[in-house]
Amino acid sequence: MLTFTEKLAIFPKEGFSVQGTYEYTRDNHRLPACWKTENDACEPHFHSSIEVLYVLKGQIRAALNGRPALVGEGEFLISPSYTVHYYQTEAYSYAYVLTIPTEAIPSYKSFLSKKTFANCCCKDRSGGEMRHCLEALNRLTLEGEEESIRRLNTIKGYVYVLFGLMLEESGVQDVSENQNTSLAKDILTYLQAHYQGDLTLDALAQTFGYSKSRFSHLFHEYFGSGISEYVNTLRCKAAAEALARHEVSMVEIAMGVGFESARTFYRAFKRCYGMTPSQYASRHTAGKVYRPGAAGGKSIFG
Repeated sequence: MLTFTEKLAIFPKEGFSVQGTYEYTRDNHRLPACWKTENDACEPHFHSSIEVLYVLKGQIRAALNGRPALVGEGEFLISPSYTVHYYQTEAYSYAYVLTIPTEAIPSYKSFLSKKTFANCCCKDRSGGEMRHCLEALNRLTLEGEEESIRRLNTIKGYVYVLFGLMLEESGVQDVSENQNTSLAKDILTYLQAHYQGDLTLDALAQTFGYSKSRFSHLFHEYFGSGISEYVNTLRCKAAAEALARHEVSMVEIAMGVGFESARTFYRAFKRCYGMTPSQYASRHTAGKVYRPGAAGGKSIFG
């Protein structure tokens, strides 16, 4: 029988990829993707694609590079390329999420290297045009659809129309990335690479050249949580993917993703997902991995 370490060596990306922090998998997509989501919640992350959140019902609390936003019904939020963002539903929400690779909008790619959206949270005043575009993109970008030239051109057309509508509402301004925004990306990338190890406030503060109190303050300001809570969420997400794809014991999974004990793993997992690891494994269906907080669990971000 293979050891857990050997199994990780066989399935290093597919089984234990963590799509929080820097979403490498998102940046592998060539085409826009649009889906509906209920009670959306996600940990802080960033990617090169532009992400649009459009709330159909309820409210979603969000943050872009540490700046909070409350997105209500009929409003949309734009996360520009490489902007650290996260969502949290406190009561109920139903929304569209659209990701647009910059390669899909070549006419805007050069423009967006120097300009960005002036107001990232806006009211939809398009008279239904924006919703129509999102409905069409949701239908056209469903998995399994044939990539015909006609379909690809239709997707491109809707994306350009939607992009124009968003720019009309938000306006534009010059790009200016401050030092703390760059630091936030560096922290997320570092945590993604090292979440399986022993991460302490002392070690992280020293790595990034800050005092413990200053680093802790910056972390909470940008990511809406404490360091241990955030790291445990990354570990739980990796564990959820392991539960869905591999036949290994709970203890092996707990140790493999960085928890010191099965008890700590069970407690953290239930807090994230609202169910025990065993319940998650039994409810899991092929191709579906719950987001933390999306199945009745308590997301740490808000």
